[in-house]
Amino acid sequence: MSHIKLLLLLASLSCLNLHCKKESELDKLPPATTTGKQTFGCLINGKAWPIGVKGSHLWVVNYQNRQIDVGYYIKDSPFAFTDKEWVSITLKKVNKPGYYLVSLDGVSECSISIGSINDSYFSSDNVNKNAYASILITRLDSINHFLSGTFEFSLFNESGTSQVKVSSGRFDFNYP
Repeated sequence: MSHIKLLLLLASLSCLNLHCKKESELDKLPPATTTGKQTFGCLINGKAWPIGVKGSHLWVVNYQNRQIDVGYYIKDSPFAFTDKEWVSITLKKVNKPGYYLVSLDGVSECSISIGSINDSYFSSDNVNKNAYASILITRLDSINHFLSGTFEFSLFNESGTSQVKVSSGRFDFNYP
């Protein structure tokens, strides 16, 4: 009889273990889709962003003259005039979906910025001249206005004393 109790106890403990799985930061991001779901997310230094958006948020997405602009902005309130937090990517010379590995040397066909009221990082200020951004455009449909992709990069602040690492980034928009 004690064997049966021990087996039941072990079975109960394993069932509890399955239900107690902690959500990872990656699980907090929207899925990487290509159907115009109006989603944006990334890990900033390992933490999911944006999460629990307070105040207003907006995105700017466009594809024109072979240039992609994707930006996500969080503001203090609907009436704020300055952006509180943002991630913005501009990529030039894009004709079709594909993988783009671009230099962040300040003179390339890509510009990236990320920041908040307290700290900002711009690819034009990047002190590491060997830095690159990896951007995968998974859907680019200029007729139906769909733009989807993934990205990762890291930047230093202007003085080179602080670095931000962005990984597992994804966006999926149906733009105007």
